[in-house]
Amino acid sequence: MTKILITYFALFFIVAVIFMGCSKSESSGGGTPTPPPPPPPPPPVALTCITSAISQVNSGLKSESGLTTFYDINLNVIRILVYDSASNIKAFEANFNYITSDSVRIDAYQYLKLDATKRVVLFVTKSDLKSPATADEYKFEYIYNSQGYLVTKNLYINGSKVPNFRTIYTYTNNFLTKCLMTAVSSGNLKILESDLTYDNTVSIKTWIYTFPDAFEGYMYYTALNFGNRPLNPLKQVITKIYNANGTILDTWTTNYSGYIVNSNGYLTYGVASGDLQQGIASFYGKTNFYYQCR
Repeated sequence: MTKILITYFALFFIVAVIFMGCSKSESSGGGTPTPPPPPPPPPPVALTCITSAISQVNSGLKSESGLTTFYDINLNVIRILVYDSASNIKAFEANFNYITSDSVRIDAYQYLKLDATKRVVLFVTKSDLKSPATADEYKFEYIYNSQGYLVTKNLYINGSKVPNFRTIYTYTNNFLTKCLMTAVSSGNLKILESDLTYDNTVSIKTWIYTFPDAFEGYMYYTALNFGNRPLNPLKQVITKIYNANGTILDTWTTNYSGYIVNSNGYLTYGVASGDLQQGIASFYGKTNFYYQCR
């Protein structure tokens, strides 16, 4: 009996020592265990944006002139409106009706044809939209290279089989650096010549086109698809206008600076000083740029 009791107390002592050892090990952390670190934040959402409005704010108080583009849910342009705030008048308005996937009607006298990538390949309009019934018919043809850049624009007047005017666009490292417009039907007389440089210290996403000869309507070049757009903003544009004798009639020199780019990489502000480039008339003076994103 005594031997059994001794064995029992020995086992009890061993179990007690083991229990105390385990308790000491579990409590050696000194309190509540440290929770694991939170997971890293998700990466920022990459937005796809396109120009929705451009306003010139030269007085610094309010917009003096504003261009607004309206889109449908698929980012197809459905309306362009230009409002002159200084005179409180609507300066321009165009509504776009998508008759088919490649045909867009603006009004009874104007329509667009698109290619499979929604680039404009044809624009039919009138020389005078205030008196369209008696105005000349203008047909603009747009030709793109294999890299997706607009390289040639032909203008046919009143059904001419030969282009009356042609513009050749020259690119350097995918930037439009020269624009040459000639009167083809008049022996290739030089009409307009532009040289463009860019600010390579500022990288941007989708912006406006920089075609200096966009006389058919600079408004359309802010929103419609005319191929690839520049990835740096303008630094300077010099445009020379010639007469029939090859003499320079006028020179437009415009410098661009003061750019502000938002956190998503879209240009929101810039300053154009000097002469007005009529083909890029939406960007003049102190100008704000706005975007619709998805």
